[in-house]
Amino acid sequence: MRQAVWQKIAESLQQDIRNGLFDADGRLPTEVVLAARFSVNRHTVRQAIGHLADLGIVMSHQGRGVFLRDSGLEYRVGSRTRLTDNLMRQGRRPEREDLHAEIIPAPRAVSRALRLAMSAPVQWLSYRTRVEGRLTCLNDHYFAAERFPAIGDNFLRLGSITEALRGEGIEDYLRASTRINARISSSSEAKLLDLNRGRPLLVTWGVDCDLLGRPISVNQARMVADSVTLTVERDE
Repeated sequence: MRQAVWQKIAESLQQDIRNGLFDADGRLPTEVVLAARFSVNRHTVRQAIGHLADLGIVMSHQGRGVFLRDSGLEYRVGSRTRLTDNLMRQGRRPEREDLHAEIIPAPRAVSRALRLAMSAPVQWLSYRTRVEGRLTCLNDHYFAAERFPAIGDNFLRLGSITEALRGEGIEDYLRASTRINARISSSSEAKLLDLNRGRPLLVTWGVDCDLLGRPISVNQARMVADSVTLTVERDE
């Protein structure tokens, strides 16, 4: 079967990527430059770029261009699992956006993990994490509303889970357990993460406890699978 022109262009660009021929910042040449190089129109170039985006190799930033996807983010899961600390150790500063706090009836799994009565009120905190301009993760945290009545306001004011907990008298906390699975993103998740529908996610479900072993929070992170490497650390 004869190969379409855009497929040949996509294969050529993939070879260029493997050979490290693009900018240090991972930006591909413009559509105009690529159209001239391959002697095609810009629509054909867009088809090739769209195919690479579907494969998770590149992503488009409006007004900035098309960039290689960086799979270099490392998320360490250990006794003290902190998203900000994870990224700061790699020289990357995360940005949180769309911060939200709301009191809701606890979902069944949250009730069990926090040892609460079924549907007891919990503080639900959610936000999106952006790293170097790219949406990387959807984050949800749940806290018993009776024990942590001010944590929602603290979080919205401070923008940090750790600092919000400190305001409630929790100076340190530990990860009791982490469950990890992979699944396909839903249409709503894909929209929130600016992904093509059907892209895979890595999902972590963790329970944190205070230094006396009492559960204080349940947290879920839904991460773009090809942007993150999970490393599970063994405590010494």
